[in-house]
Amino acid sequence: MSTELFIKGLFAAIMSGVFSWVVFSRYDAEIGTENEPTERQRYLPYVPGMILPLFIMTLVGLSLLDGGGKATAQLMLSFCFGIFLHISVYYVILMALLPLLRRHFSARACAMLWMIPNYLYITSQSYMEIPMPLFVIRAPGNLVWGLFGVWAVGFGTILGWKILSHLAFRFRILRHAVPVTDPAVLAVWDRELKYANFKKPGFKLVTSQSVVTPLSVGLFRRRIRVVLPDRTYSEEELSLIFRHEIIHIGREDSWSKFFLVFCTAMCWFNPLMWIAMRKSADDLELSCDETVLVGCDENTRHQYAGLLLETAGDERGFTTCLSATASAMRYRLKNVVKPPKKHSGALLVGLMFFVLCMSCGYVALAYNGSTGAEVIYRSRDLSEYHLSHIELADDPYDTTWLCPNQEAFHTYMASLELYQLTGNYSFDGSDQKFTFLYDTPEGKLGVVLCDKALEVVPLYGKDRTTQWYYIPGGTDWEMLHTPLISAPALNLYLQTPGSPYSQKIGATLYKLEKTESGQTTQLIIPDAPSDGEVNGVFGYDASEAVLKFSCTLVSDFRVEVESWDQKIRYSLSQSDLEEPYLLPLADFPARYTIFAVLEGENGAAYNAVFRFDVGDT
Repeated sequence: MSTELFIKGLFAAIMSGVFSWVVFSRYDAEIGTENEPTERQRYLPYVPGMILPLFIMTLVGLSLLDGGGKATAQLMLSFCFGIFLHISVYYVILMALLPLLRRHFSARACAMLWMIPNYLYITSQSYMEIPMPLFVIRAPGNLVWGLFGVWAVGFGTILGWKILSHLAFRFRILRHAVPVTDPAVLAVWDRELKYANFKKPGFKLVTSQSVVTPLSVGLFRRRIRVVLPDRTYSEEELSLIFRHEIIHIGREDSWSKFFLVFCTAMCWFNPLMWIAMRKSADDLELSCDETVLVGCDENTRHQYAGLLLETAGDERGFTTCLSATASAMRYRLKNVVKPPKKHSGALLVGLMFFVLCMSCGYVALAYNGSTGAEVIYRSRDLSEYHLSHIELADDPYDTTWLCPNQEAFHTYMASLELYQLTGNYSFDGSDQKFTFLYDTPEGKLGVVLCDKALEVVPLYGKDRTTQWYYIPGGTDWEMLHTPLISAPALNLYLQTPGSPYSQKIGATLYKLEKTESGQTTQLIIPDAPSDGEVNGVFGYDASEAVLKFSCTLVSDFRVEVESWDQKIRYSLSQSDLEEPYLLPLADFPARYTIFAVLEGENGAAYNAVFRFDVGDT
């Protein structure tokens, strides 16, 4: 398992544990605790419904301020494609499993399963990266942006319509609403508020001739109104009605409905999402029924069922109401009158979130096809770009890479077919992962090359947004390695007498010659140290060093030792050592220069000069 998957799994497991605990700790059937006396507000949200919408709106706002419209569109395409495709598939699967889940698990667990995608925004964070996508969908850029435009118009239209519909419905039912003044009704209301431990409720109780069923309307606590129809209820009926609505308000079920409307608007192209929205509303009501009737006798249950049968409500907008939809009436009445024995569903919710979180991101979209000449070199002359540094990831020797034939390198990189990629990936699972640093007319440019992806990292200007690109044909490593040279490297393990531990350092490659077919070429080493530059380890009491070369030695190496004050100088050959690769260190600060001939590729040989310092301070 990669480090990325382990970290993602750890965070997902922690979140899953929290969700499981939320369901279990509030399960109020035979095991339950929610009806026990408590000082805090009794009914709390399972999952706050505004988290994902608020995150997206904040992301859009910050992106518009920082990067403008184009960058925002690219960000939203990348973010929304993965997450909302995943949510859409998840809801379809959840609907298929819903009859089985409702039969065996508590209503609150089923309701919470609709809400856990609210936390999928965490999968876009850097600590939730996955190595690479399993499936990549390629599409022309014009098609993608055209469809994105259609989707955006559809999303805005549907969400706007839903919000306006809610506001119009709210206005209609509250236009002539009046506060409840009947002392008997208010006494029951105050009793239920006290039972629910609402210290400063903020919401108000009103009556309106425009409604036929009790309901709550509004999203924000101080704007919420609990609306009673213009009719008379008994004290027992009022108690059940008020408890029902107070539970909805405490759990913020109106925000839950807003979240589900938001997801439906995001996935409006999927007809099953519209069905899912209705199913989720049913589960919110079933969960509320379950809590209202905890500890109630059979007569109370029948009375509550009678209330459901007497009212036929209108749930337009972000409202919660007592009445049941026709499709859910039979199931809801059955659970009210004769509730079956069910599991809490705590482990189910935790497991579902873990699977949902861990499976997110494995489908990516690749669009805007172009080439390396356009993406990396910006259609400029390749000679204007100079490769100044090469680094291979997870290289135990921190090998110095050279590029004597820059023209061939630039030609290959410019020929790469590239597609802009959505998603949150590290590509650390690649067989090889190179980082190239370019000197360009604009400044420094970083390029990370993997098996099937390439990342462009601008290190100049104000806009330093990085972008991953998909390589359909994959990287031809053999072709890439042709103009590159992997220089020999030397690692040293400094050892202290009596200690089993050692300090690893890499010797600096100072000079390098390549001999091939009888011809010797002096190779230029980027960032080679000057004669007076000190490189090594200081303040480490070491008596000997184990030498480990990255290539096979052609002949014995030789070591020159010189004190820093240049008063002491001596040489050692490999044959002078008691053990072939165990170098005794001087008891004074010194510079060590190692001359070695090592095997290269295709019969070549390298004459290498390495250098390192060991000092007191």
